[in-house]
Amino acid sequence: MIEPTTIAVQACSRAQLESEDDVLIIGAGALGSSLLRIVKLFNPHSIIVADIDEPKLDEALKNGATAKINSRTEDMVARAKELTGGYGPTVTIDAACVKGSLLNACKAAGNATRVITMGFSIAPDEMNQFVIMSKELDIRGSKLQNRKFGEVIKLVNEGKVNLNGAVSHTFPFLEAQKAFDFVDSRDPSIRKISLMFD
Repeated sequence: MIEPTTIAVQACSRAQLESEDDVLIIGAGALGSSLLRIVKLFNPHSIIVADIDEPKLDEALKNGATAKINSRTEDMVARAKELTGGYGPTVTIDAACVKGSLLNACKAAGNATRVITMGFSIAPDEMNQFVIMSKELDIRGSKLQNRKFGEVIKLVNEGKVNLNGAVSHTFPFLEAQKAFDFVDSRDPSIRKISLMFD
């Protein structure tokens, strides 16, 4: 679990997180959960997690999020503003990386704030210049680990990052195909799957 955590550390580095920030993490899957672990280290004013899966949101609250937004049943943009005193998050991280999530991240963000996108899709998606210009947003891409392995190993060794519970399912190595088929099922309980070499 060191490698996915390096991705989260790099994203937080790109976001230039500070303790007075209100952070919105869009997506509570494997990437969002990893981000939550690292964002907590900066002791921001608030950490809001948005997702469409209620059990993942409840888990985020148990793991340090200060508020949740079920974007299936709530207006994420309006709720994010409400939770930040009408201003909007100062850092918004798109860890869902699905169609429309970057635009929603920009809409939810407060004025003159940072939006981090982590998606790899090359498919066209809706975006407009006005939402960026009118809010003077800084949109920053973040990818991969950018030599963060040593930093994450140190955080784990110092007990600052706990990776227990990051793996949701294990399969014996000889059942690798079964594990890949399970990933393809998109079961909402999946975070990370580990192949075991017992």
